[in-house]
Amino acid sequence: MRIDDICLVVADIDRADAFYSGVVGLEPRMRNVRFADFRLGDGARLALWEQWSIAETVGAAYPAGAGMPFTVTLELPAEAGETFRDPDGFTIIRRLPTTGENRLAAVSLTVTDLARTAAFLGALGFGVAGSGPDSMVFDAGALELTIVQSGAPASAAAPALRSPAGGHVMLAIELETGPEVDALAAELVALGLVASGPPQVFEWGARSTYFVDHDGYIWEIYAWVETPR
Repeated sequence: MRIDDICLVVADIDRADAFYSGVVGLEPRMRNVRFADFRLGDGARLALWEQWSIAETVGAAYPAGAGMPFTVTLELPAEAGETFRDPDGFTIIRRLPTTGENRLAAVSLTVTDLARTAAFLGALGFGVAGSGPDSMVFDAGALELTIVQSGAPASAAAPALRSPAGGHVMLAIELETGPEVDALAAELVALGLVASGPPQVFEWGARSTYFVDHDGYIWEIYAWVETPR
């Protein structure tokens, strides 16, 4: 299983797009009035989705409370170890490429119950790549996914500078077929996760549904089934 998109939920798409293209130096790939994403090699994409629009799409399942702290790591030509906050307060780590290309290298999520989140990620199909007393690392394709227990001390797995609680992020998983989306959606509902509704085909051509986990992280599962309308 792999994560295809890390989508930051932003207050102002114009402001966020200007920051990531102008300050961070990412190459825009697609942009409309509510959404933007960027070219980052062949791996996971970094995207921006304006809050009103994603809340409308996710519907009643959209988290009512503040999001948990998280960090995103980009590999780009830059000073190693550079860490900064974007206009929405999200913490971004920028480090030198290790694979010869620009990429979205890692995401680290703070969670309230490490074992519960690990079980959820296992149900999604992510394999464990490593673990420590307060953290676990999962293989998410070209992206490293780390979960960190809330309250854990700062370490390599839990950077001292993390996005303050408040904002939200969506993680998207691409499946091969519509029936696979339906089957996984049913499994996640059985685990007690809150869904946006039954899978449906959206105007952009994907059969998709959205889930919100116990810590307020938004997850999309989708498969391309039609030509975008």
